[in-house]
Amino acid sequence: MALKNEEVLENLKNQLQEVTKQLNTLTETRIKLLGAVDVLEQIEDSKKEEESTDSVEAEAEVVEEGN
Repeated sequence: MALKNEEVLENLKNQLQEVTKQLNTLTETRIKLLGAVDVLEQIEDSKKEEESTDSVEAEAEVVEEGN
């Protein structure tokens, strides 16, 4: 039995609708992941800056003690 164009068209529209929903969900998830990565990178960068500042302060204290 051959499928009628109407049936095929309806099936394709349903598939397109489902794929569009999945794509939207994936896009939202991707945006959330990008945001989380960005926040964590900022946190890690600030930690590195603090460590760098702490080591400079420690070196300054050693120099002062040496005088």
